[in-house]
Amino acid sequence: MVYNRRVWLQQSLTALAGFAISTDVAAIPTSFFAPSTGAILLNSNENPYGPSPLAQKAILEYYMQSNRYPDDYIGLLQKKIAAHWGVKAENILLGAGSSEIIGLAALHVSGKKKKIITAEPGYKVWNGQAASFGMEFERISLTNERITDLAAMLTAIDNTTAMVYICNPNNPTGTFVDINQLRNFTVEAAKKTMIFIDEAYTEYAGLESLATLAVVNPNIIVVKTFSKIYGLAGARVGYAIAHPETIQKLSNYQPWPNAAISIVSAAAAFASLNDISYVQTILTKTTEARTMCTETFKQLSLEYIPSQTNFILFNIDPIKKDMIKELKTKNIFVQSRKHFNGKWCRVSMGTIEEMQQFCAALKEIA
Repeated sequence: MVYNRRVWLQQSLTALAGFAISTDVAAIPTSFFAPSTGAILLNSNENPYGPSPLAQKAILEYYMQSNRYPDDYIGLLQKKIAAHWGVKAENILLGAGSSEIIGLAALHVSGKKKKIITAEPGYKVWNGQAASFGMEFERISLTNERITDLAAMLTAIDNTTAMVYICNPNNPTGTFVDINQLRNFTVEAAKKTMIFIDEAYTEYAGLESLATLAVVNPNIIVVKTFSKIYGLAGARVGYAIAHPETIQKLSNYQPWPNAAISIVSAAAAFASLNDISYVQTILTKTTEARTMCTETFKQLSLEYIPSQTNFILFNIDPIKKDMIKELKTKNIFVQSRKHFNGKWCRVSMGTIEEMQQFCAALKEIA
């Protein structure tokens, strides 16, 4: 059975109250943690269905052990992840979401070489952190098909290049490059510099991981996350898959290896990898939601970029009203950015019911 995160939170707090550990904990209102009741959050590429049933069960079973350091459980999670991808535990480093791993990599490559090559548009949340390390960016425009331009990136690599960052599928466009082309590019480019492959959305697109490349080449890092398909964005669990030497170097920037993962997060992530049927349910519902959105965009003659992820980027220039503001008045939250010489909205896929409300509101506004 699938729950949304607000229902799960309410149930969790009820469970806590039942143990009478602290009346203060039980008395904390749900609104302290969550946005206003009924808010439709389509702005952060989250999984709207919450953690899987197995993960929910694990969270409630392990929260009472939060007084203990999670060292033993972290080791079990590393082995579980390694087995999932056919690598070894020594190839895994855990972080507080994949963003922490990206930050560790940016810190690792900072120094004499100052340039990071990345796609434009691309995922930028970590860019400020990299800039604080003295890094600069060379942003390579996507191809006419709105796909990461691997050929242009390879040409751009020079003796100042510290790292190439590729998110595949790309955020915010939802497009991806052919996995064989990416594999060939990664092998060639890694001869010259560090290559960082962000696989946050591969499960949605059914793409093969490049993990097997990373574990044998110290110049390749693959990062994955439990925030998306597994619905654990708030639990903050991501991980690097890399050569043991690279894992050791990245872990040196943490207080101790895998320091950011709690016992509750580890338990949730471990259980999530066992819930195969949940993942399939999310894929099915996400595809249904995407289809609903694209049909609406077509009806309204709004340009959009076909996506294989849990979000879609569409052009809102033709909409004369302030769409973001209008949706907010209906308790629907999305985000917009300037892309391709215009204003585009990246809408995340909510539940089927939420997307029905979004599409109805969009038709009314447009």
